[in-house]
Amino acid sequence: MAGRGATEYLYFLLLSSVIGCYASSGSLSSGVKFITVFLQNYDTSAALSLHIISYQRPATVSVSVSMPEFSRSVFVNANSTAVLTLDSSFMLSGNEISKKAIRVVSNENISLIILNGRSKTYDSFLSLPFHILGTKYYVVTYTVDSPYNIKQFAIANGNERVVVTLRVAGSLIFNGTQYFDKEEFSFRMEPNQAIQFQSNQDLTGTKVKSTGPVAVFSGDQCITVPPSNCDHIAEQLYPVDMWSDRFIVFPLMMKVKEDLITIVSAYNGTAVSIRTSKGSWSRLLGEGSHMNFNVSGGTYVNSTQPIMVTYLSTGGSMPMVSSFDPFLVNVIPRAYFSSHYVFVTIENMHNYILLVSPGTSPSGIILDGRPLSDYRSENSTFSHYTATRIYLGETGSRHVVHHPSTHFAIYIYGIGRAESYGYPMGNKQFFTNEGDWGALTCLTQAAIFTLPTWALTRAALSTSDVHLVDPTCHAEPKDEDWVFIRAPFDGCGTTIVNETGKIVYVNTIYGTAPRTPIHRLKIKLMCEMSTTENITLGFVPHSNYVLHQGHYNISFTLHNSPSFDSPVFDFPYKTALNRTLYLEMEADTNDSGVQIFTENCISVPALSQNHLRYTIIENGCPKDSTFKYFLSHDPRKERFSFHVFKFEGHSQVFIVCEVVICHRTSSPNRCTQGCLPSRSRRGLNTWVPRGEPSRLAQGPLVFPSNLEGLRLTMNSEKGVRNYYVPAVALLSVGCVMSVLAVILQRKYYLHLSQGHSAPK
Repeated sequence: MAGRGATEYLYFLLLSSVIGCYASSGSLSSGVKFITVFLQNYDTSAALSLHIISYQRPATVSVSVSMPEFSRSVFVNANSTAVLTLDSSFMLSGNEISKKAIRVVSNENISLIILNGRSKTYDSFLSLPFHILGTKYYVVTYTVDSPYNIKQFAIANGNERVVVTLRVAGSLIFNGTQYFDKEEFSFRMEPNQAIQFQSNQDLTGTKVKSTGPVAVFSGDQCITVPPSNCDHIAEQLYPVDMWSDRFIVFPLMMKVKEDLITIVSAYNGTAVSIRTSKGSWSRLLGEGSHMNFNVSGGTYVNSTQPIMVTYLSTGGSMPMVSSFDPFLVNVIPRAYFSSHYVFVTIENMHNYILLVSPGTSPSGIILDGRPLSDYRSENSTFSHYTATRIYLGETGSRHVVHHPSTHFAIYIYGIGRAESYGYPMGNKQFFTNEGDWGALTCLTQAAIFTLPTWALTRAALSTSDVHLVDPTCHAEPKDEDWVFIRAPFDGCGTTIVNETGKIVYVNTIYGTAPRTPIHRLKIKLMCEMSTTENITLGFVPHSNYVLHQGHYNISFTLHNSPSFDSPVFDFPYKTALNRTLYLEMEADTNDSGVQIFTENCISVPALSQNHLRYTIIENGCPKDSTFKYFLSHDPRKERFSFHVFKFEGHSQVFIVCEVVICHRTSSPNRCTQGCLPSRSRRGLNTWVPRGEPSRLAQGPLVFPSNLEGLRLTMNSEKGVRNYYVPAVALLSVGCVMSVLAVILQRKYYLHLSQGHSAPK
């Protein structure tokens, strides 16, 4: 991995523990509750599967169906994927009301990908979490000349009784009665029911309205776009209140046969503008009306009122696949772009990802730990956006793509002989205070809140009208779609609340109508930080030696002298028994009221065991006879030293410390109490790191007599650096595996080669 890519990837891993403060606030792509179905496939024996993606925490996921009766609990490790397969009896069939709605409930945030198909009849979609579901939808289907082209859509109900009203576009049958264009009828749906409608006519524009949130799915049982084969297509639709007004579309694949987008309007008098490199077009749409447009290159779509845009890949041929089938995906609105996605690809398909990002290049985006420049890619640019197409091979696996700040959208798809699949991923964060959309990020020095410009337009506000408790702290434009406001922890009216086990920073965003006392927006911001952290003497190459804990950076730095001005850069750090170690801990924050205190420190020869250990500090009391504190005038820093030691029969030493964070507003506190010899504490055995997500384990200190082993090479802005790992340490998961893998339980790839003895 190039040094820059490694640095950015590592930066993201550390940052991910911080930005989790809003991950559960209402993501478009993840949640804890889902209701879904499998639309009827032309191949009635098709395999049905749910691909469950976990994030930083392990998840226990319950999957159940009322009839046919089914109940299964699936455990998914952190940062992993599990697949649950169902037989075709759980597929919807014909025009029927059934209890085949599939309920998925998790104790932690997950993403859910639905795959319906067998050879030659594949498609997939991203299942929307329950909190995204709405009460108003419009159906999209496609009409082509094919005897198998049965258009269909389905509705799945959750756990409350609802009344559903349909206004038909085209023609369909319900309970033996045929309804024609613009006719309406209503019916009741019980909890966990699903209903499927099928027709030979195009159903695009059919309105679905319900008295409670429901999920709506749309597609074709089997569509043929000549000369492609018949193929199942399906997508879960966005409710109208999730529609948007700006879209950027690029062809998913470069081929002769052009793909198709469908634009649907929910309101009368919706003016739609389409701009391409070949010209511009405008059209006025009414409620439930739609238009189709061929996509031959970059296409920018905007409208005066929210619209829905879907993308039909019409199939075709590629050098590696002589003929592949159509598939259907939602087009991600510009307002839903996000900076981090986890997705899966399908086994035995030629898998691709298309990233759509602002600017003229995708610089800084990291895919599976590598910058996009490391991949063979195709780029195209239009209207200040860039599409990057990357081939991911034929392996079904889990992938992570991210950028520290830039928001983008992704489309995942695959093709094979007479088959295909595809699904999109975007992210709309929902910060619920007074129903306004936005995203909160808690950083080390401040809270950052972003909200869409349309939220201001709706409230008749400008960017300068949005401010914090201190009215001089205003929002600023981020780009044409977003504004942001920064709430520093030490200013702009931010207050500090001390609660058991945590410090909470609180501020409020107001949108104030000009020259009035009226607030049209009010959003409360809260960032929490745990007051107890466990860290290991570990050193992160090229990241300023910091470990993100809570919302602060807790640094644990080794120095060569008592002046604490000569930090150690290269590791493993070789030392001798006649040396003194100088260590500095620091809470990296502008809040001068923060205090840091080292509660416990032990040393161990390997992080994979805890039966052999030596206590350095216990309950704030030094236990080593050579231990010495150094005065620091900054309460956010703590400095101490002790004489080097080693364990008999071992060539390495790790140092593990438990740190307490306090705030002077809660004095007296643990930081001011100091040494408590009789303090009843949990045993050290319970907190020796074993690779938990909140701990970073790497190092160690080694001694010159045993430095044969592996060499780790990393490039950076400072040049090439070699990191030597002693051969004896290979027996310990606490060394090499810690360096390579135990960073928030993510994979961190470095180049390994056979090493030689380091200079003595």
